[in-house]
Amino acid sequence: MSERASGAVREEPIAVGERAPDFVLPAIASDGEQTTVSLAQAAAEGPVLLLFYQDDGMPVCTSELKAFAQEHPLLAEAGVRVFGVNTNGLGSHTRFQERDRFPFPLISDFYGDAVKAYGLWDADEAKSRRAAVIVGQDGLVRHVVPHFNPGNVNALVEVFQALGLA
Repeated sequence: MSERASGAVREEPIAVGERAPDFVLPAIASDGEQTTVSLAQAAAEGPVLLLFYQDDGMPVCTSELKAFAQEHPLLAEAGVRVFGVNTNGLGSHTRFQERDRFPFPLISDFYGDAVKAYGLWDADEAKSRRAAVIVGQDGLVRHVVPHFNPGNVNALVEVFQALGLA
């Protein structure tokens, strides 16, 4: 399988009930080690929460990831696999992990193939939009919060409700 995401470029965010575009992409784990993430393999082990964000280190993006990092023990106990996803390279992700030590891997979608396949590409900024996408064990999208705003408590609650945790 290629290290580029499969699927076409979408103009609109992916919708609930659609098959989640598979990908196999490099990532940086909490301990700074490089790993490879296969969405299909991760989803086979339990629900997956993909946190799409714009840039490593941006205050609002850091807040987005920290909101879920804070609740990671609850998510892990429920079997939810969490991944941050953006188009920054592995070097940037390594520095971000060294600084903040998120308890989940940060996936590097350097060419934006996965971001585009999920309909989350911001052409004006040439990077990902913020969003939360839940993928079920069957590979189908279970929930989408496009234009995710970590300052909106209702958006966080919505994600946890969709996971059956609130």
